Amino acid sequence: MISGITKEQQGADNAEAGSVQRRRRIRRALIAMLCLAAPAIALVLAVSWHLMIPDSTHVTARHNPKSMPGSLTEGDVREISNLCRRHTVRYGLDRLRKGEFGWFFRSTRVLFQQKIDRLMDDRDGTYRVYTVVYDKQAPDGFNAWYRHQLTRTNGHWTILRSY
Repeated sequence: MISGITKEQQGADNAEAGSVQRRRRIRRALIAMLCLAAPAIALVLAVSWHLMIPDSTHVTARHNPKSMPGSLTEGDVREISNLCRRHTVRYGLDRLRKGEFGWFFRSTRVLFQQKIDRLMDDRDGTYRVYTVVYDKQAPDGFNAWYRHQLTRTNGHWTILRSY
């Protein structure tokens, strides 16, 4: 008892230190489980997101697929529609990264509703694609989503610019 601390105080200090260590161990275990579970959750979300995406963005009735400009095949139309979908996904993820949640949720809704309204040959090796979302309440019956200028390079379609 030279230091002036009683056995009761030492016991209380030891109990407090033990509870702090227990809380630290629990916190470390939770962080470890979260670090292990986060990639699994991200994988599940990515797979479910991919499965929820529609098979293709259909060319609408206003455009006859049999008379595609420049004799585009069904495979070309499918690749173009997938390219338009991927652009919408990238747009939504960019908005999410910037914290623009309203535009992110809008782009996820548009992803499942967008259709190719027009597919036109510019006669210089590029094509223009007008992607719209049909809306009965809109004055024209649709809302324009994006316009893409595309070209075929090395056997694949690429977006030159979007506006």
